[in-house]
Amino acid sequence: MRIRSAPSRRSRRRAKAPAASAGPSASSPRRGRRPRGLVIGVAAAVALLVAGGGTAFAMDKRITVDVDGQTRTVHTFGGTVAEVLDSAGVALDEQDAVAPSPDTELGQGGMILVRSARDLILDIEGEEQTHRVTALTVGEALGQIGLADEALTLSVERSEEIPLEGLRVEARQGRHLVILRDQVRIEVDTVAATVGEVLEENGITLGEHDEVEPAADTKVTDGMVIDVTQLLGEPKTKEVPIEAEVEERENPDLDEGEKKVVTEPEDGVKKVTYAMVMEEGEETEVVLKEEVVKEPVAGVTEIGTKEEEPEVDPNVGGSADSLNWAGLAQCESGGDPTAVNPAGYYGLYQFSIPTWQSAGGSGLPSEASPEEQTMRAKTLYNMVGGNWQSQWPVCGVHLHQ
Repeated sequence: MRIRSAPSRRSRRRAKAPAASAGPSASSPRRGRRPRGLVIGVAAAVALLVAGGGTAFAMDKRITVDVDGQTRTVHTFGGTVAEVLDSAGVALDEQDAVAPSPDTELGQGGMILVRSARDLILDIEGEEQTHRVTALTVGEALGQIGLADEALTLSVERSEEIPLEGLRVEARQGRHLVILRDQVRIEVDTVAATVGEVLEENGITLGEHDEVEPAADTKVTDGMVIDVTQLLGEPKTKEVPIEAEVEERENPDLDEGEKKVVTEPEDGVKKVTYAMVMEEGEETEVVLKEEVVKEPVAGVTEIGTKEEEPEVDPNVGGSADSLNWAGLAQCESGGDPTAVNPAGYYGLYQFSIPTWQSAGGSGLPSEASPEEQTMRAKTLYNMVGGNWQSQWPVCGVHLHQ
């Protein structure tokens, strides 16, 4: 907006009529009265002049012009806002604000409001924004750009005036957080810097023994939860044992159900701080904090998973029970119940899998107990009617030695 010097008003003066002569002049050819028509014509001219002057006076209006808070009265013959501003030497820029609109007709005593555009530069926590506003103060400008209700802390007062050359303002965004006070939840928006300041602005005064988490000097962050516990007395501390855990491991070499302690468990110790609070009208003990003094040591116990093999009666009846089965085993496998021949023979008596199964065995012969292997060998002997040659053609002779 540019303001020009207002043009000066020209004064208008009426010409004075010449003084009337007391009588006819010496050069006058004759003396006598003026013609009546001339008198009427002069009177009409005077009336017309007076009427014309009165019309011009009626068109002169007094308008109040407020430019960026500075007011003055303008006398003008202009009819619209644009004409009045032009006669007052006020030139509008494209982004200036004017009310009423420039084409509005004004009457006597009207008022025009003009606000010049200017820059408000907002630095919100390092993010810079430039806004073109017509507000005179920072607070008004925040309203124009939609930030009036935002929780912002500013480097200047909101009443600070914005000069035509613009203003840079640093701002800190408000935080939304929750205060838990004796199980009552309060949600607040704040620009406070620390937890203590948040409590103060919400009218919460900590008593001598009250607890607040996090601490009062902690910096506020968005989404923070502040837990305030009001205590009925001084907190107390006691030592409490931490029971050690015991890890159980399977041991296939131990009989099923048998236990073996590898490492003895050692309980730990912790300090527990507690106090009395009022909850739903009753005094209740609550734990404020715990501190581990001694870590517990876990114990280790092995649990046996080895299944007991069923007892086997090696006697099957008949003459097979009286034969020299130890001699046969010594010849076939060297007396080793776990012996395995790559050709497909297993155990004390070198059973093949089909033969072993035909005698009622399952799994591998070499995995069965010596008693079961002997019992199966005797059963096989009876099955073939004592024809040991068909089963042990080389070593079978030892059965009768």
